[in-house]
Amino acid sequence: MKKICYFINSDWYFELHWVERALAAQAAGYEIHVVSHFVGDDIQQKLADKGFICHDSSVSELSINPINFFGSLAKVWTLLKKINPDVLHCITIKPCLMGGFFARFYNKPIILGFVGLGRVFMEDKLSMNVIRYLTLHSYNHIFKNKKCLLAFEHEHDRDRLLALTEAKKSQTVVIDGAGINPDIYHYSLEINREKPVVLFASRLLWSKGLGDLVEVKKRLASKGVDFVLNVAGISIVDDPDAIPLSQIEEWHQQGLINWLGRCSDVYSLIEASNVVALPSTYSEGIPRILLEASSVGRACIAYDVGGCQSLIIDEYTGSLVEMRNIEVLAEKLEQLLTSPTKRVEMGVRSRERIESKFASSLVIDDTLKLYQRAIANGTY
Repeated sequence: MKKICYFINSDWYFELHWVERALAAQAAGYEIHVVSHFVGDDIQQKLADKGFICHDSSVSELSINPINFFGSLAKVWTLLKKINPDVLHCITIKPCLMGGFFARFYNKPIILGFVGLGRVFMEDKLSMNVIRYLTLHSYNHIFKNKKCLLAFEHEHDRDRLLALTEAKKSQTVVIDGAGINPDIYHYSLEINREKPVVLFASRLLWSKGLGDLVEVKKRLASKGVDFVLNVAGISIVDDPDAIPLSQIEEWHQQGLINWLGRCSDVYSLIEASNVVALPSTYSEGIPRILLEASSVGRACIAYDVGGCQSLIIDEYTGSLVEMRNIEVLAEKLEQLLTSPTKRVEMGVRSRERIESKFASSLVIDDTLKLYQRAIANGTY
């Protein structure tokens, strides 16, 4: 039985975005291994119950300490040698670097999954500039492995990395996000309310844009345009970009947001909303919340960045706004809030776009073809 090993920073991220594809690979006859930093036993047990073989990497998601990196690298290499996968699928920067060096050294087939390019390519401070330089230099070494394939969620990231590195376009493939199952996130008509509901559901990071939405809420309130801003999300307390919970609670007390905490039933949150907003400046793939909202038939508003841009067609399936232009963000959100017919029309088109381009069945087919290609690469 051929082995596929997923190497990923966060256990929760794998559970949220990758389980469906891993199950499809398992059904296709592959033995599935998951190497991740498992926090507690909850997610690890859920994955084990699905028949996945789990291995704890102990790799810190946020640390940029080089001593920690090389210490983790030695442990990961030992683990990967023991697993001896036929395909190593690495997701996010650290696994791509650690797994990439391993595959280059041992001449193994590898898929590097770029679900966005990460914050290394966002921030313009000295420490990040140094890390970005070292990362790009490392990528150039890793990409020389003829058995290395690069998978992106949208063309914007592929074009940018091709411009920054010596990677060849023939090594790359674009698979449209994580996909979404339209049968689970089925279409529903929105509920017309006297006070519309806008949903923000994401990790509570400043770069995800909640601060901008709060500012928009204040500006529109001063014009007499009121709405409920529902906020659901995951707090990442040790992330330097995290919005403090004290700030979230303060906004809630001021009536600027309706803080819902971490919610597992995202479908119900979307169904109860009129608009879904994600003015993110984060360098990411196609945001799952926008895929889910589009499938349910909700108009979305987001900044005009790679992952959002590849999903939303401006003024057709939703609204795109120049990054950090809060004035235009307020104008376009006001248009959506005061135009129920426009929202419904956008929602119908969004649903059609999901079914034709972003359905999970399409993403799974493309992913399984990629594994077949990687295994073929490993035979010469």
